[in-house]
Amino acid sequence: MMRYLMLTLLLCVGTLPLADPAHAIWKPKQEIESLDKLLDLVQQGRVEQSKENKEREQRFLAQKSKQEQLLQEAIAERKKLERRSELLETTYAENKEQLDELTRRLEKRMGSLKELFTHLQASTSETANLLQHSITSVEYPSRHLEMEDLSDLLGSNRSLPSINNIEQLWFQMQREMVESGKIKHLNLEVITTQGEPVKADVVRVGAFNLLSGNRYLQYIPETGKVIDLNRQPARYMLGYVEDYTQATEGFNAVAIDPTRGTLLNMLLDAPDFVDRVEQGGFIGYVIIILGAIGVILALERIMFLIITTRKVSDQMRLQEVKRDNPLGRIMLTYEQHKKLPLESLELKLGEAILRERGPLEKHLTMIKIISVIAPLLGLLGTVTGMINTFQTITLFGTGDPKLMAGGISQALVTTVLGLSVAIPVVFFHTLASTRSKAVISVLEEQSTGLVAEKAEQENS
Repeated sequence: MMRYLMLTLLLCVGTLPLADPAHAIWKPKQEIESLDKLLDLVQQGRVEQSKENKEREQRFLAQKSKQEQLLQEAIAERKKLERRSELLETTYAENKEQLDELTRRLEKRMGSLKELFTHLQASTSETANLLQHSITSVEYPSRHLEMEDLSDLLGSNRSLPSINNIEQLWFQMQREMVESGKIKHLNLEVITTQGEPVKADVVRVGAFNLLSGNRYLQYIPETGKVIDLNRQPARYMLGYVEDYTQATEGFNAVAIDPTRGTLLNMLLDAPDFVDRVEQGGFIGYVIIILGAIGVILALERIMFLIITTRKVSDQMRLQEVKRDNPLGRIMLTYEQHKKLPLESLELKLGEAILRERGPLEKHLTMIKIISVIAPLLGLLGTVTGMINTFQTITLFGTGDPKLMAGGISQALVTTVLGLSVAIPVVFFHTLASTRSKAVISVLEEQSTGLVAEKAEQENS
């Protein structure tokens, strides 16, 4: 490599004088010096390599006379190691046969006890796991470690468990059964949702739940700590908890988790109303806004029509004509134009009814449109959500059915919102439309009666 580099440098230096002077490139002095230094370094490295090769040759020549002796020593060492290897292999085979024989003798002497110890080991492992995850461990924190040591002893086959070991297993199982039927008031360190440890009065309900004040607590087996839940169940359940923790005597109702935390975690993971609305996304918010507008308009129309119907009914019983109701205005129109011919009077009354129809049917069309659009928007949101769900399945596969079910559940939220808006809006629209038609029918009936009365007067 060094020789190749030196040849390259010599060729480069040799071609410089042959270059055209008119096209020669001026090189700074520093660069020229660096190239000279590089050449010196290459030459120095070559000299050092040559010196090292000579030293190797001298060492080889110095030890040449000893090569045969070293070879014989290596051969002797190899034979010695081979004999030792054969001896170890023989010893290993003998020990293995002896171990197999002792194992057979042990199994023969144990007889049915082997199956008993197998069940004992399984029971010990299950008990250790049960004690570790039990909330009673807040009072007895290290008992599961004893069961784990006993389980390791049974699985090692080095020695048999003693009577004391078996009695200890029985004692721990019996104590867990006794503690699961007790209700105790304890003073424990509780980790709040802000991560701060505080002392609190805690009620342990058997082996099921830990309660404090008006909230549920959770025991973490890995750390042995009691923490406050980030989310609590419904308020009515917390009301039971508060009454139960403050009670001093008598019987009090409280909701407990018989699965020792599984149902409570599932209940807390379930989305509430706000979470469901957020799952609906933009389309869900649009549906809610349309529903609010539709309900407000429908309630305003219903209140207006109720008041108008009452005023029209009062006008029908009164002899005095008032302008604060549609029927009164129709009767005033009749009084103003009763001297006109019958056909003209009928047209004037029809025109007055048309003027009254507008305020009576105001916003009804908008309410009806909202009742139709809401479920369609819900269907649109569902289709969009299903598309996103299938895209997720395409990317990550169907190995997690929970992921697919969650996506479908979110997609159906908009359909629920659409139907939840459409059903009451349709009901309110029907109610308002019925009252509006009833008032218009009264106006037409009274108008026809006035025209008929006018016709009878002219005929007489």
